[in-house]
Amino acid sequence: MSALLPKGLPAAEVLSQEGLDIETFEPSGRARDPDIVIAILNLMPDKLATELQLIRMLAGGPRRVEIVLFATDSYMARVRDPAYSSANTPVEHLRTYYRSFSEVRDLEIDGLIITGAPVEKEPFEAVPYWEELLEVFAWAEARSTGVFNICWAAQAALRHFHQVPKYVLERKKFGVYEHRIESESELLAGFGEGFRIPVSRHSEIHREDLPESPDLVVIADSEGSGLGLLEDRRLRHHYMFNHFEYDADTLAREYQRDVEAGQPIDPPVGYFPDDDPAQSPVADWVEAGRRMYQNWLAIIARNKNSEK
Repeated sequence: MSALLPKGLPAAEVLSQEGLDIETFEPSGRARDPDIVIAILNLMPDKLATELQLIRMLAGGPRRVEIVLFATDSYMARVRDPAYSSANTPVEHLRTYYRSFSEVRDLEIDGLIITGAPVEKEPFEAVPYWEELLEVFAWAEARSTGVFNICWAAQAALRHFHQVPKYVLERKKFGVYEHRIESESELLAGFGEGFRIPVSRHSEIHREDLPESPDLVVIADSEGSGLGLLEDRRLRHHYMFNHFEYDADTLAREYQRDVEAGQPIDPPVGYFPDDDPAQSPVADWVEAGRRMYQNWLAIIARNKNSEK
């Protein structure tokens, strides 16, 4: 079935060329008769890359999925200032395809994805939009909206809802790591015993800090990179600390960027063939990533139908 995207969104053209079924609607309007509506709070600087990666995971399944892109109110206020300029995403793209949280909060949203953000080394309360993120969490909780939190957003949600601290790492955790399934979950239906997933972060949480609760369950972890995926059955949250959505070359581009900037960085673990940065990596995690996101959409659809 189709991903329903605003007309002119760059991801729509790319995914159509990849053979996925895409329907478009006017950017100022809404899609007609979607099966489910997924909002993405995109906190990443390069918004176009993140949009494409996530929508690729959500497209191609058995449901017509409308995508709503949004950012915080304070961010969109800056974007709409005629004097605003952006180093990472074209301003007109932001003005055309992004809504503010205030413009999204009264829409019928079935599921929410919150991306990571490059603020992992900062205390949560020092992040400029921390209070606004808490408003988004409260909004989703009040509506019982299923939320998929990625990387820093997963750490932030655990801090807010369960008072779990994060720890800044001495060196970036960086590579593609084997994960094993620890607890059964619909999210990982159809998986084998384990899977590989890209990891790129400067902080982590520790298992011993998790509260003892039957509702908060570790469903996947990694001997090399630590906790990977948690499920919060009461809140309908998932906490993913890593990046199934990454493209084949994402870690390579991060590595080259850090090398050129003179940052202390080792080649990503388990990523380049023969650990040789001159060789092209293979995205052997993509099929598992799509399966997980499609499983998440199935959970969202079931919850929506059960509430009718």
